[in-house]
Amino acid sequence: MGNSILIIDDEPDICRLLQLNLSKYGYKVKYVHALSEGWQFLRSHPTDVLFLDIHLPDGSGLEALPQIKKLYPALQVITISAYDNGLEKEKALTAGAAHFLPKPFNVGKLQEIITDVKVSD
Repeated sequence: MGNSILIIDDEPDICRLLQLNLSKYGYKVKYVHALSEGWQFLRSHPTDVLFLDIHLPDGSGLEALPQIKKLYPALQVITISAYDNGLEKEKALTAGAAHFLPKPFNVGKLQEIITDVKVSD
């Protein structure tokens, strides 16, 4: 696995928290706040891991996930959501997500998931 991470989430605080913690481990982290911005970034920047919020202002990350995986099959996608009802997690994993990270999350869980994605890559 390389070290390029994109975060697509409409909550600035979540983006900054993820960026701060992932940067400590040597990852290059970029974030955007809308699905449309994420698509633009993916088209022009090689990305190894994507943190994808399920509920975005301009669309559903869950609905975009199959297309993302079709266009970028090697991309490791970690879906994130404040709605952890089990159903979204199941849908995300079925659609190709490597992991589902419920909000709020702790930093230890974040590192555990990144390590797992890195090992399984």
